[in-house]
Amino acid sequence: MSKLLEIKICGIKDKDSMNAALNNKANYVGLVFYKKSPRNISIELSKELLTRRNSYTKIVVLTVDPDDILISNIIFNIQPDFLQLHGQETPERCKAIKTKFNISIIKGIGITNKEQLIYSTKKYGDVSDILLLDAPSSTLPGGNGTKFNWEVLKNYDYRKKWMLAGGLKFDNIREAIKITNAPAIDVSSGVEVRKGIKDSKLIEQLIKKCKNI
Repeated sequence: MSKLLEIKICGIKDKDSMNAALNNKANYVGLVFYKKSPRNISIELSKELLTRRNSYTKIVVLTVDPDDILISNIIFNIQPDFLQLHGQETPERCKAIKTKFNISIIKGIGITNKEQLIYSTKKYGDVSDILLLDAPSSTLPGGNGTKFNWEVLKNYDYRKKWMLAGGLKFDNIREAIKITNAPAIDVSSGVEVRKGIKDSKLIEQLIKKCKNI
């Protein structure tokens, strides 16, 4: 895969999809722990899927405004490389989680315009290891298949790593990268046959295409 582009496949909850992501060397695999999501997964199934865990693909656990009990349970059982906070977590809460649990943080943020992008970057930049810039949503926090105006991210200058999310799929990934010059992408609904159901062939096709961008 290109050194200039990393890919995260989020919301995996079956063996075929996990195998497709691992075999095709996705840089990150995301597991969702949010009961309202169609991609919600259990600790037990997660442990089963992670039996083929390798040293290349980083494991990300997505949560929404988690309490310390849930975080402790996740870290004890799954030992993720990153905890993705995709709710209304404040910078203070992000920092507290990062410090208490000694874990790297990805902070998901809904982007509406340039001003909000600048504000959010300043607000969360120091307390997160990776910023994930997504389309804003009033329903599920992420994975809605909704793209936002990528022109907002044109010439985005951020000193740390960031990911582009929101409606990315095989047909538009090249355009998205051309406009935003994103160093990493996060794909969920774009590799699904229906909401919450991943397709291993779509995962393979998208990752292979990304290798040639």
